[in-house]
Amino acid sequence: MHRFNPDNAVRLEMPERYALISPAETLRRFGVTEGMTVVDVGAGTGFFSRAASSLVGVHGRVIAADMSADMLTKLRSLGQPENLLTVLSREYSISLPDGVADVVVAAFVLHEIPDRTRFLHELRRLLNAAGRIIIIEWKKQPEAQGPPEHERLAQEDLDAEVGGFRITDGGTLNPSHYYRIIRPS
Repeated sequence: MHRFNPDNAVRLEMPERYALISPAETLRRFGVTEGMTVVDVGAGTGFFSRAASSLVGVHGRVIAADMSADMLTKLRSLGQPENLLTVLSREYSISLPDGVADVVVAAFVLHEIPDRTRFLHELRRLLNAAGRIIIIEWKKQPEAQGPPEHERLAQEDLDAEVGGFRITDGGTLNPSHYYRIIRPS
C-alpha cells in the first residue's frame, strides 16, 4: 500500500501543484464558507487547510489532522493561522468530538487506506447533521506525478465502496483528479 513519504513534503508545496488544483477555488466551489468548521484529514503540509482557513474566516475553524507529526510540523512552519488547529491522528481514529464538522476534506487520502469502509465511518462520526465529506483522488491512469497507477483508486471502485453514504456530487476537477461529495444516507 502506497504511503506518502514525509521526506517528500516539499513536493506538496510546488507551484505546479497549485497550478493544477487551486485549493481555495476548489473548496469555494464545494461550498466552504465563512463560519464553517472544516476538518482536513490527511492534511499533510496544509495545502487545503490553509485555504480553508481563509475561507471560513475568524468565526470559522479548520482542524488539520494527519498521522505524521513531521507533516504537521511542516504545516506549522509554513504559517499557522489562529483559526487552524493541528491534530495528530491515527489511521482509523481522529481525536475529535462527534459532530464537530460541517465539512470533512479527504484529499488524496483514500487510496492509502486499507479499510476504506472503516475510515469513512470515522469521517462520518466527525460530521454534524448537515455535514458532508469532500473526497478528491487521483484518476486511475499513468502519470509522472502522484502515486503509481496500480495504487490509485478508480472512480467506480470508490463509488462501490461508499455504502451508507449517498453521492451528492461528483466529477472531474482536472486531467489528473476527480471528486465525490458524499453525505450519510
